Amino acid sequence: MYASSSSSRQLGRPNNQAENPAVTQRGLKSLYNDENNRTAKRTGSNGQPSMERRVYPPADLSSLSPTTHEETLLRLNVGGSSFSLRSATIRNRADGFLCWFSSIDHQCRLQQSDGYLKATEEYFFERSPHLFTPIYQFYTTGVIHRSAGTCAEELIAELNYWNIPQSAIAECCADSYGDSSDDVKDFCELNEKEDDFHGLKFAKQRKVIWNMIENPNTSKCAQIYAAFSISFVLLSITGLVLGSIPELQVPVAHPGPKSDRNGTRPLEREPHPLLGQLEFVCIVWFTTEYLTKMLVAANRWKTFTSALNVVDLMAIVPFYIELSLGIVGFDTERLRDLKGALLVIRILRVLRVVRIFKLGRYSSGLQTFAKTLSASMKQLGMMAMVMMTGVIFFSTLVYFLEKDEPDSVFYSIPAAFWWCMVTMTTVGYGDVVPVTIAGKLVASGAIACGVLVLALPITIIVDNFIKVSDHGGQPFSRRSSNAPHPYMMKSARSSLMRNSLIHDSATSQLTLSRSTTRKSVQIEDQLKI
Repeated sequence: MYASSSSSRQLGRPNNQAENPAVTQRGLKSLYNDENNRTAKRTGSNGQPSMERRVYPPADLSSLSPTTHEETLLRLNVGGSSFSLRSATIRNRADGFLCWFSSIDHQCRLQQSDGYLKATEEYFFERSPHLFTPIYQFYTTGVIHRSAGTCAEELIAELNYWNIPQSAIAECCADSYGDSSDDVKDFCELNEKEDDFHGLKFAKQRKVIWNMIENPNTSKCAQIYAAFSISFVLLSITGLVLGSIPELQVPVAHPGPKSDRNGTRPLEREPHPLLGQLEFVCIVWFTTEYLTKMLVAANRWKTFTSALNVVDLMAIVPFYIELSLGIVGFDTERLRDLKGALLVIRILRVLRVVRIFKLGRYSSGLQTFAKTLSASMKQLGMMAMVMMTGVIFFSTLVYFLEKDEPDSVFYSIPAAFWWCMVTMTTVGYGDVVPVTIAGKLVASGAIACGVLVLALPITIIVDNFIKVSDHGGQPFSRRSSNAPHPYMMKSARSSLMRNSLIHDSATSQLTLSRSTTRKSVQIEDQLKI
């Protein structure tokens, strides 16, 4: 493989170059002259080190020929720096954008690159050459090492741009890379990728409807739809709350086996029928919204299992369960006579309150809070484990110290769990308290331990909140790895840039760097002399 960079190229030693049969005599002479010129500039006329800025001539890769007839060089110019790779080396990795890029013809390459330099036969990409170095490293060595000055988030974006798998990062660099990678991955998973609709039937129409339902900021219609959806959520919650007020309830008599002299149950109070009709209208809206979303989704299973859509489903399921029981002949009021059925009915009705979480779809604050909790699961799990250990420990101590006291409420270790939990969280209801001196000392230790357990994860959670908030305002654009042909889906490719760069050699070099061109001309004149 052959590589060069206009910013820092390294020429091999003459004896090594002579051993390479692919180097011509003209190339050897050029290398000797370049080495002598650099030596003279380093030492100066008096033999002392010179303070003059050293100028390195560009390596003439055109004098190098492949070692076999099947091998060809793919020359790239990334942000003004030149990189060259053998096509065989690229194909050995069989992954990434360059693997596909090396297999297409010249005309297709012109469409996929940002420009073409005729003088050096290089395909130009308007990317950072510093960030391209790990990409070059991947194709030559198979692994990626992150330099100390490279931002992890920039590296992630660059890997996604060139379609390099993140698993190629070396284990030694995985620790420092992992945290930022998880943060960016979590942020990117908040939104459906645009390329997910590529190749699907009615992709354009489905994408418009999806964005209108899921992404309120994409258009005016989406904002209007979001306003209607929020209104229905608020109406549903308002109806649920008002239905619990006795003044807005009506007495209802239900017939059944356990009845009074008139053959009816004692009067029970239920929400006003108008609130029931309001509930029905809201359920129709929620159902239509859910079915439409599942119909137009690019990945229905992913949509079905996402957290927000699970909330949407739980918001409408209780209504249809009660409706189904009524259709098949089971009255929910008659089910009260069955053992445990009353609890099931109450749970179904309580589940209606989860509709309030539907507001999280339209609230960036709630989404940030949820992402913060998700990013802090390890710390929260650690806190829960330490808290559980403390509860068991202090509950056991207070049980053995208080059980022999008259009228003691600590009659078992599980019975002491409630007291210990309230004490360690510093809530202190006061409904259960130790009476002995030893028990009070144990309570003091539980309070001190609880303060430490709750305080330690706070800084980590706050740090995660700041990270999530920062990433929420800085979305990353990346190529989708799920698209059938991600390389053909070019984003931010300017046709004006391609047209301005495909010119003759002088114009191309002037466009890239005027100073580099002037230095190259001076060096070529010296070599001719």
